[in-house]
Amino acid sequence: MTRIPVADCVYRGLYRLQARNLSMGVFDPAGNRFLGIRQKFDARYVDHEYHWDNGPPYGTAHPIEFMEILLPQSIVLKEYLGSFDDETGRPVAFDRPVRDGGSGWYFADTGEVSDDIRSHVRRNTPLYEWLEEQLS
Repeated sequence: MTRIPVADCVYRGLYRLQARNLSMGVFDPAGNRFLGIRQKFDARYVDHEYHWDNGPPYGTAHPIEFMEILLPQSIVLKEYLGSFDDETGRPVAFDRPVRDGGSGWYFADTGEVSDDIRSHVRRNTPLYEWLEEQLS
């Protein structure tokens, strides 16, 4: 098996992989990782694996072929697009637990702390859909 070294991987390039959980992924030099679609039981979602050159125990992805395709610039190269409040849809962030001297959850746009925030993570649907298209 021929493996493409991390130094030769192209930013936002699509690769065929031999990896634990991904068959194809887009290279992200932040962490030397590939983002692709993972299937676990009945769920399919964007996940990542690190390039083999990162070494054990995390380097599990062998890029074996550059597909000569780049992820469009309009699609963010992240698994998730941030945390949002269920009720208001506003972006939220977490400082640290109040019991540890932090402020807990707060609205990222105003800094307002609230015990009523019900956070959820927004998946990167555009990346998921683009990857699904490439797999078919």
